[in-house]
Amino acid sequence: MTKPPEFLHAIAPLAVAAACCMAGGAWAQSVVQVTPSISSRLTFTDNVNASSNSESDWLLEVSPGIAVRRDSGRVNGNFDASLRNVVYANSDDRNTTFLALRGRGEVEAIEQLLFVDLGASISRNNQSLFSGRSSDDPLNTSADNEVRSFNLGPRLEFAFGNSAKGRLAYNNHWLSGGGSTLSNRRTETLTGMLEDGEAFGPFGWSLSYDKVNSHYRDNDTEATRENGRLGVSYTVTPQFILRASVGRESNNYNAGRTDEGTTHGYGFDWFPTTRTSVTAFTEERLFGRGYDIKVSHRGPRSSWRLSYVRDYTSSEEVIAESLEDYYYQLIFDSLAGQGLSNVQRDVVARALLQQSGLTGSGLQVGFITNAQYVSRNLRGDFTLSGVRNTLTVSLYRTERSRLAEDLIVSATDDFRNFDQIRDTGMIVSLNHKLSGLSTLTASVGRNNIQGSGVTSQDNKRTTLNLGVSRRLGPKSTGGLTYRHQKSTGSSDFTENALTATLGVRF
Repeated sequence: MTKPPEFLHAIAPLAVAAACCMAGGAWAQSVVQVTPSISSRLTFTDNVNASSNSESDWLLEVSPGIAVRRDSGRVNGNFDASLRNVVYANSDDRNTTFLALRGRGEVEAIEQLLFVDLGASISRNNQSLFSGRSSDDPLNTSADNEVRSFNLGPRLEFAFGNSAKGRLAYNNHWLSGGGSTLSNRRTETLTGMLEDGEAFGPFGWSLSYDKVNSHYRDNDTEATRENGRLGVSYTVTPQFILRASVGRESNNYNAGRTDEGTTHGYGFDWFPTTRTSVTAFTEERLFGRGYDIKVSHRGPRSSWRLSYVRDYTSSEEVIAESLEDYYYQLIFDSLAGQGLSNVQRDVVARALLQQSGLTGSGLQVGFITNAQYVSRNLRGDFTLSGVRNTLTVSLYRTERSRLAEDLIVSATDDFRNFDQIRDTGMIVSLNHKLSGLSTLTASVGRNNIQGSGVTSQDNKRTTLNLGVSRRLGPKSTGGLTYRHQKSTGSSDFTENALTATLGVRF
């Protein structure tokens, strides 16, 4: 087994940053947006430990940062990085300085044929659902919670015949953690696809192959899964398409023993209007029945999303999509029909994310674990955007079932004692423009975590945020935020925190 050099984990994210910046400048400097900034945060908390033994403390954070955007030409991507310096008044051992970054890019090496995908992230989020702070808490600064991710790989896109197209991609993903929960590992993903939806009039065909191979360095273990499918489609109308597939899949998640079997499934794609889409597919898999159902609708000032997915999942997929990415697309879609161009919608969506504290945060949709698992995720989101208000409502229920028990290497991994973890919750947030310079932000969240297996645990958490931000100058903003969170069950604590912020862009 080939192991990546140690230094790669340290230099890879910086290499991505340099590549994005240098490539953007070399290809077309006029379309690159580079925004240096510095932000400061002063916080008082009455429970710095986030535990039943509450202790108050003051925190000061000063973080210089840079944001790079390029969305045209043969190099596209975005990159956000900041050097977070956090100082505690009464807890010197908590003082820390670390790099937080998130970047994603694409290089079109050969026009309309060969692409190179790359990405990187470094973040510190609570890796446990049952204890400590909520995952979106900016006070999650412990080095034990750091997760470093870097991915790089070529992708071939091509067309042949009258309507056929193909795709072949190979990606390497390096993942490592600051604590003992996460093993250093490299995941190779090979995907291939050929399809022609109009091969025989309304009838079409498709061939696909996926292989995911994870190399765990700490215990010299490999976890592999493969899936090949042959699909057919029938276009009833341009708006309604029927699909079916048959295939073969295998994995060695059962203590290294290879399990394999036949897959078969069916579904449809329905596009009743240009603003509404419904896609549904269900398939018999090795783990049981899988689902991939997505419904979306864009109104004049609103955006609706509903999804139900049951499939294999790992920490690589969790890191691939942050909360910032998820809510950006939701808000961006809700701004359709307001007479704004895509560029203007992008500016408004990013401004709302910044006021919500999500920009550059790297906050994750799920939690980090060393295990492979099957995830059943039901989620609904609604966003309503008006002249002065933006309302977002999210409801979700996620059920994670552990696979490959021998991959658990730490007692701090939530899957150490649980075969199944359920997370049910809701988030409601409101942005209200008080004036041309000031914005009020309020949000409330509630979730219930249940773990079952060797032992069982139940934890409920409530969070409340209320803040106001004001543009102090053309490139400066200030704000004041009150945060309350209460946890009951396996982890009992209550915290109140007041934070003053000041940020300047250059």
